[in-house]
Amino acid sequence: MKAARIIEPYKVEIIDLPEPQIGPEDVLIKVKLLGLCGSDLATYRGLNPMVSYPRIPGHEVCGEIVKLASNVPAGFGIGDKVTISPYTACGSCFACRTGRHNCCRYNQTMGVQRDGAAAEYVAVPYRKVFKSNDLTDEQVALIEPLSVGWHAAKRGQVCEQDVVV
Repeated sequence: MKAARIIEPYKVEIIDLPEPQIGPEDVLIKVKLLGLCGSDLATYRGLNPMVSYPRIPGHEVCGEIVKLASNVPAGFGIGDKVTISPYTACGSCFACRTGRHNCCRYNQTMGVQRDGAAAEYVAVPYRKVFKSNDLTDEQVALIEPLSVGWHAAKRGQVCEQDVVV
C-alpha cells in the first residue's frame, strides 16, 4: 500500500508498505478521506516537539471498514463508513483514573507519537472506531477536529451569551 511519510522537516516521500495486519480486536479501514491538522503542518515544518521522524501523519479520517478481526463485536460491518479516535489511554495513570483520558500520560496520538492514517489502509482497535453511515465523507473526516472544539467549549462552559474568538 502507498503511504505519505514526513522523513524530516519540509521533506515528504510516498512509500510502499505492507497492508497492516489486524489484531484480535482490530478493524482494517480503507482510508477514503484525510484531513490535515495543524499538528500535521507543524510536523512538516519541524515545529512539533512531540514528533520523531520519520512519521506518517494524519488522524482526521473518513474510511470504510474492509476487514473485521475475530473479537470485534456485532454492530460493526464490512462497508461501514467510519471515523476514528486517534488517541490512546492507559487506563491507570492519574488522568485516566479521574476520567481525563485525553490527558493520559502515556497517550500515543496517531500522526504524532505513532504513525497516522496518511495511507491507503489503517488498522485500529474497534473501541476507537465510530460509525456514521448518514454523513458525507467530508463531514465524517471533520468529526475529530470538531470534537476538539466541542470539548473546549464544554470545558469553558461557553453559553449563547458569550462572545468567543
